[in-house]
Amino acid sequence: MRVATLALTLGAVLAATGCSRFGSDSGLNPLGWMGGGSKQPTTLEPKGGWKTQQEDGRQLVPQILSAGFQPLTEGKLLVVRAFAPVKGWWAVELISARVQPAGQMRPDDDGILRLRLVGNPPLPGSPEARMPANPQVDVLNVALPLSTLQLSRLRGIEIQAGGGGVSLKP
Repeated sequence: MRVATLALTLGAVLAATGCSRFGSDSGLNPLGWMGGGSKQPTTLEPKGGWKTQQEDGRQLVPQILSAGFQPLTEGKLLVVRAFAPVKGWWAVELISARVQPAGQMRPDDDGILRLRLVGNPPLPGSPEARMPANPQVDVLNVALPLSTLQLSRLRGIEIQAGGGGVSLKP
């Protein structure tokens, strides 16, 4: 009697696990026996596709004044000082030169992290577009934190701007 009860219980548990959410792709799931269930393709691509550099309408910042590292508890802070000939640049940021998933900064196969310093210039015809910038006070400061793990994978960093670029060793 106990063996029959144990066998019946074990069979019920196996049938229930075949219907579970995690086992829905398995052949044990009775909902998939007759071609039912969803056949949606699985992909890692985000909704709307991958963002490309062409979609980012920001321009390269004209000039880099300096670039260096500041120590952090767990890694270093890459600090870049740049200059634009007119006031009013906004949304200045260091972005990867190649398309990468959000929140990831990986070097190329040669170990070099290639970045672009981009931003939005002032709107044409705005008062800022007509005001020349002063190099002593109108400096654009941008920072990018890099963890110790990210730094261990780097052989160097190249930052591209409108008037050239700089290279750094981590």
